[in-house]
Amino acid sequence: MKLLSIIIPTYNMEALLPRCLDSLVSAQHADVLDVLVVNDGSKDASSAIGHDYEERYPGIVTVIDKPNGNYGSTINAGMLHAKGKYVKVLDSDDWFDTSALDKMLEALVTLQADMIVTHFSQLGPGSAKEVVRYNTMGREPYEYGRVYDLDAVLKDEYIRFFLMHALAYRTELLREIAYQQTEGISYTDTEWATLPVFHATSICFLNLNVYQYNLDRGGQTMAPEVLMRSIPQLEKVNRRLVAYYREHKDGLSAIRSCFMKQYYENRMRILYKLYLLDMPRKDFRAEDLQRMDDELWLICKELGLLPVLYPENKLLRFDYIKYWHKYHRRWPRWFECFNHCVDVVVKWLYVHIFRR
Repeated sequence: MKLLSIIIPTYNMEALLPRCLDSLVSAQHADVLDVLVVNDGSKDASSAIGHDYEERYPGIVTVIDKPNGNYGSTINAGMLHAKGKYVKVLDSDDWFDTSALDKMLEALVTLQADMIVTHFSQLGPGSAKEVVRYNTMGREPYEYGRVYDLDAVLKDEYIRFFLMHALAYRTELLREIAYQQTEGISYTDTEWATLPVFHATSICFLNLNVYQYNLDRGGQTMAPEVLMRSIPQLEKVNRRLVAYYREHKDGLSAIRSCFMKQYYENRMRILYKLYLLDMPRKDFRAEDLQRMDDELWLICKELGLLPVLYPENKLLRFDYIKYWHKYHRRWPRWFECFNHCVDVVVKWLYVHIFRR
């Protein structure tokens, strides 16, 4: 029996794919892994590398070659072949901590939960490392290894959102809800972290740092310059999330509905942040933001949302969205520079005190 299917979306990753796969096949319990390398029409040697591992590790590694269809299409293709009790996504430029993976596999033998949540590391330039845990300033609210009712966890509003790197789902849950990601665009990992939460009933947290998220690679989708070009894709994902809420809202508990609305406020906050804080001033076009704002504000009225955008440092309580609605322009340059300096200092302190 396979305990964990790992879907690895792969596009032109010949340089990094071996590191990713080695972190899996070297596991002590690799025989219970179902590693699915989904080659999304790569033009380099990614497919050949995947097939080499498939030959060397039969019954563990499987390669799925398909025409290019972008990120969501690789997840959909992988789900068709997943054999594991649980399923998790691993991008091919990232890797798992092998020791933590082994411990996770040992836990999955007896676990019965719809969602499994683990820690992950964000790895930046040089030796920069930030461990992302589902705690705040050292507080650990949930007992590791215990299965909780999901609504019981969400009702305290301690968790505001989940991230793809932390999540594994019960495979049959995803099949029961006919889970599909939007194809043809990037950033659909947001759907992975959101749509199954509508349907899951149980959750378990494990005190393991499994996923190693590599942010030190030029051209990746989360690079600022790529994000700026990809705002239309982010907007498309947002529309999918809203459409899904409209379709399934009647079956949600009051707790789950509140959590989802809170999550959607956060997604809209991210879109506003790209325009009002992150976008270089030379690229900013007020008419582009106004178009998006008109659409988002109609959704906010429909769902009863009120997104606010405060500086990340939480010290300066100025709402950028409110300022935009009043003056239809960004904050003065001097204020943005001052705010950025405060953000950097507060972020450094937080990471070095709580996320090391």
